[in-house]
Amino acid sequence: MRLNDPKTLEAIGILAGVLDEITGPERLECLMAANALRQVVETKSETALNFARQAFESLDGDVRRRIQSDATDTAVQFIERSRRSVPPLLQRPAVPKSSGSSVLDAINSGGMRTERKW
Repeated sequence: MRLNDPKTLEAIGILAGVLDEITGPERLECLMAANALRQVVETKSETALNFARQAFESLDGDVRRRIQSDATDTAVQFIERSRRSVPPLLQRPAVPKSSGSSVLDAINSGGMRTERKW
């Protein structure tokens, strides 16, 4: 796992968010795993990653499967939202028609100051 990859860190953040939402008797362990994952995102440390992995693996198998399912659903929703919010390509600004004079073109396009400083 590459800890300098923004997509990997984003996925770790999604997993931490899902762990925050778990309720029931395993809540405390899930919160500890979520905090460990946030440390990974903050520090990008292999040591933090190993600790987070141990915290996650200590959870009950059924809880881990539920978390995996919820995290997958959350990631899919995140991708769909980000695709919808991407702005369309910006159109190239209209280039004014040339007047035949480079000085007039510069003044009209704003590339030349016309104010005098006294």
